[in-house]
Amino acid sequence: MNYKTLTLTLLLGLATHTGAQAEEMMNHEGHDMSQMGDMKQMEGMKEMVMTKGVITRIDEANGKVGIKHEDIENLKMPAMTMVFTLVEPAQLKGMKVGDAVSFHAEMRDGKLLLTKIQPQ
Repeated sequence: MNYKTLTLTLLLGLATHTGAQAEEMMNHEGHDMSQMGDMKQMEGMKEMVMTKGVITRIDEANGKVGIKHEDIENLKMPAMTMVFTLVEPAQLKGMKVGDAVSFHAEMRDGKLLLTKIQPQ
């Protein structure tokens, strides 16, 4: 057997073996997939990272709040003071400047949005 024949034989065998492995990996018949929903729910929970801060100003008319905050892990943002737009301004009800809060912020369409805020 020469080098070319040996190489082609090995490559053909590898390609056949790899294809069979891929097919086997994609076959979920008989597997309990009921936990996949739980995994997706856990991913969503992981994304809801709460950040601590203190309210520095409230602009009810425009649905905005200023917060001096610690690092926002999910946005890779350092600690600073900034203004956020609230997705649901009603969440601020009963809160005032100086209150310690926990919040979740997201970047959507280039805008920083506060999706959840609660007193600490």
